[in-house]
Amino acid sequence: MARIRAGVGLSQEADTSRAATEAAAEAMGKAGLERAGWALCFFSGHHIAEGEALRQAVVGKTGAQALAGCSAMGIIGGNREIEDGPAVTVLVAEGPGLAARSALAPLGSEELASLCGPPAGEPPSRIVVALPDTFQVNTDQLRERFAAQLPHIQLAGAGATDHVGQGVCLQLGLEEVRPSALSLLGLYGDYEFSVGITQSCVPVGEPHFITASHDNVLVEMDGRPALQSLIEQGQALHIESFGQVAREILFGFPLDPEAPRFSGETCLVRHLIGLDQETQGLVIAHPLENQGAVGFMHRNPARAEEDMGRMVAEAAAKLSGPPELGIYFDCAARGRNLYGRAEVDAGKIRDQLGDFPLIGMFGGFELATAMGTPQVFTYTGVLVLLRGRG
Repeated sequence: MARIRAGVGLSQEADTSRAATEAAAEAMGKAGLERAGWALCFFSGHHIAEGEALRQAVVGKTGAQALAGCSAMGIIGGNREIEDGPAVTVLVAEGPGLAARSALAPLGSEELASLCGPPAGEPPSRIVVALPDTFQVNTDQLRERFAAQLPHIQLAGAGATDHVGQGVCLQLGLEEVRPSALSLLGLYGDYEFSVGITQSCVPVGEPHFITASHDNVLVEMDGRPALQSLIEQGQALHIESFGQVAREILFGFPLDPEAPRFSGETCLVRHLIGLDQETQGLVIAHPLENQGAVGFMHRNPARAEEDMGRMVAEAAAKLSGPPELGIYFDCAARGRNLYGRAEVDAGKIRDQLGDFPLIGMFGGFELATAMGTPQVFTYTGVLVLLRGRG
């Protein structure tokens, strides 16, 4: 079997160089490698100021030929989720059936295929990990470029962030680090992979038809004021205040309007921004042009945990055996913000799949190919599992 040798290391040291060296050394030791084929690194915002020192330490310790990564609101290393305090996690991998090519590009770069595609003569990339700057990226344009340039490639990733809400993040590449960029890792070769998507919320009530809207303002649903329908849904859930309604009730937009569904990869979930004074409509973080249906979604920790278990099981079932490495992109609105306790998602993955190299981050949004098209998700978890082909 073309086995993938992989390992993950984690350090909570405050000193950036020491933390990166420790995490990389642990990853190399667990993988049993003297030199890594490629590496992925996520780090908390505490280390942004010393990003170049971090890059040098990871490259120097791993000898990786490809490197991608970014800062994040929290990181996942092995079975740990670190949402507070300094942290660095590193994944290294090598295998005859799995190679990588990385790039660090400006956000507006138009040549995505040439940046993260395989070298000449190699098999085509099958997965591209993309880590854009949450605060600077135009997600609609990025999604359209991936769809046009890499139409048959599985996309996975998340928006880079910081940890204190300063609106500054950092992207990591093999030769440099920079803000306002896009860190890319193209994985190519002969290997198995699967991708799972889980939502933080569940549909409530019946789907509605949008009967009046403009731009991103939802004015009427089923011929009735949208605001009134939202208030009534909050009352049905016994939510007492409108502020709580705005926090707990989200909006689901099905990817297939002909057969609308509101779970897993079948819909995009967006939040309420505010009210439009002129129409008393709902301002939603989503363009409503050509949207026919919408469903109310309720943030629900118990159901989110249940759906996480479903997603992990289904993703693992697509492989011929246990995964040999995993990457998990979690929304910053999940974790303790959702469950009220730490390490729920990482624990689910460990309990169902055992102890294997797993790295991840909490991002500003999630990226994944769903129903054949690159999409920008929010309030979701995206799990990538890889295994050498036997």
